[in-house]
Amino acid sequence: MARIVYGLTAQGRGHTSRVSAMADLLAAAGHELLLVCGGDALSTMREAGRDVVEVPVLRHQMHKNRIRLWRSLVSITRQRLATRAVIGALTERVRAFRPDLVITDFETYSAQAAERLGLPIVCLDHQQIVTRTEVEVPRALAWEAWVARRVVSRAQPRRAALNIISSFFFPPLRPRLGAATVLVPPILRDAVLRATPTRGDHVLVYHNAPEGLTGLVEALARVDRRFVLYNLEPPKGAALPANLEFRPPSTRGFLRDLAACEAVISTAGFSLISEAMYLGKPMLLLPNAGLFEQAINAHYFVRAGGGAAIFDRPLTPQDVRLFLSSGDRYRAALRGQARCGNARAHALIERTLERLGAAPPLAATRPHKTQATSLIAATR
Repeated sequence: MARIVYGLTAQGRGHTSRVSAMADLLAAAGHELLLVCGGDALSTMREAGRDVVEVPVLRHQMHKNRIRLWRSLVSITRQRLATRAVIGALTERVRAFRPDLVITDFETYSAQAAERLGLPIVCLDHQQIVTRTEVEVPRALAWEAWVARRVVSRAQPRRAALNIISSFFFPPLRPRLGAATVLVPPILRDAVLRATPTRGDHVLVYHNAPEGLTGLVEALARVDRRFVLYNLEPPKGAALPANLEFRPPSTRGFLRDLAACEAVISTAGFSLISEAMYLGKPMLLLPNAGLFEQAINAHYFVRAGGGAAIFDRPLTPQDVRLFLSSGDRYRAALRGQARCGNARAHALIERTLERLGAAPPLAATRPHKTQATSLIAATR
């Protein structure tokens, strides 16, 4: 059995889904886990019975589906300076846990604590696709690519025993990377793997940052289709369009609606694309403008033939009608593209533990014991 600290960022639901899947595999192998996270991920991990240390969440600033890059960088820098005490408190908490390994899914506090203690680190995320592979960069996105690579590089540990990149596309690795880097297929929740996809009469709609977004709800209201919307607010001061159903946040409800939908309209987050591909669902993607990772996700998804994308302009009713009319072609392209990298990623972590000399995993699953610790107070 090994002791593992696992940090995850709470920026978006995808990190939580990926870490939940990997945590289940590691716990089933007998390893003892300490999770480090904040935001919505905190409640999800507590509900799963994990030992959790709460840390602040560093968030992008969004407006009208566009990331405010410089405002985000300034905000994150200020917050990191204001929360420097968190690193010291977290370092002591990690030291007391006596871990054999620290895994980070784009979470900076756990990585910094690991570096202070000289602990081996495994990076398991999707963000490194922009720094450690030779992704195709359209000329119009050259500046965003340059900035994204520097932001991701700053967030990653200086030295890692292994870098695992979970992805549905596989560009060649960049030369002279130093630390070992491996690409694996998407990490998927067990609930997704067990889901039975059907073709219902609704289109699932999801937006990761609806603040200030305009035009989407109005465009959907003018299309003769039933839309089920998550993370979006109904229009204020007006009658609710009959074809729109606004659903409250629900992990189970969202997956149920995803498995049963005709198609998906959403921002271009990696995890939702991966889940939709696994379930064979065409997608119309609306990447957050200024977020290079989402633009690249959309670029490669369209290349795979699974759907369409609208870049840096409002969605129109005609866009939606054209997308839905091509659904059969998209579904045909998605056949045979369902892939899952859970077992591969798990094997890589076990091999790393063996190389580090950690104790072999127990055969039986150990029960979870919930213990929630907050380091937020250390910032005050």
